[in-house]
Amino acid sequence: MTKLNGLIALFAVSIFASCSSPKRVTYFYTNEKADTAKEIVQVLARPKVTIAPEDIVAINISSEDAFTQKDPVGIFNEGGVPYNLAATSGNSASGGGGGTSVKGYLVDAEGNIDFPVMGKIKIGSLTTAEAKKTISDKLVSYIKAPVVEVRVLNYKVNMMGEINRVGPIFAPNHKINILEAIASAGDIPLTGRKDRVLIIRENAGKLEFSRINLNSKSLFTSPYYYLQKNDIVYVEPNRLKRQQTNEFLLFYLPLFTGIVTTALSVFGIVQLAK
Repeated sequence: MTKLNGLIALFAVSIFASCSSPKRVTYFYTNEKADTAKEIVQVLARPKVTIAPEDIVAINISSEDAFTQKDPVGIFNEGGVPYNLAATSGNSASGGGGGTSVKGYLVDAEGNIDFPVMGKIKIGSLTTAEAKKTISDKLVSYIKAPVVEVRVLNYKVNMMGEINRVGPIFAPNHKINILEAIASAGDIPLTGRKDRVLIIRENAGKLEFSRINLNSKSLFTSPYYYLQKNDIVYVEPNRLKRQQTNEFLLFYLPLFTGIVTTALSVFGIVQLAK
């Protein structure tokens, strides 16, 4: 009976697998013949990174005075609180032990940071380039020709659903597209759908929900090709995966087949006894 149940389950899985469409598991799937000619697709411009409340910003200061004086910028680099970013692979990172500890400033609800010597500086709603200029303009009163670097440490997207590694993907260079994020998360397994990837994005206090098709070249002209800070990427499971996690198939179908098998066995014994 156990063997019969196993054969029935194997047969059912085989039927479901055979019905799975290749376009759901293959990137840029097409029925057209291969074209060796070069094709150029113009992608949309990458959106500028703006600093928002609750962002963690790393700021590094240097100056021409560093060549003539003993550590004139040291006092400006002593601020900030250590934040730990545990690297996983590629350009990704997640919380936990290990990783690199980097000092950063938490942007408050008003968009301000507490900077050494100069006190509160408003950088919220500014791009990183604008924040550099704002801080540099204030530093000229203290040091000669200051050079400022500003980086958002918590620039990340969150991977969910049918993906090999669920969790945050950090982009230290403030640039990540959907394909890079999926690659950093270990790719989409055969049980995930590439034609219905959901992007959830917060924009001006509202949530945007958009599905993109990784099988289509139109992906590269989508406003969701380049991911933005705190985007959520959800990969939907395909029909086979849903069947494998279906309560009926996991519990009730084996029970039902067991009852049917027992009934047939009893019926056969009764018929033989006649």
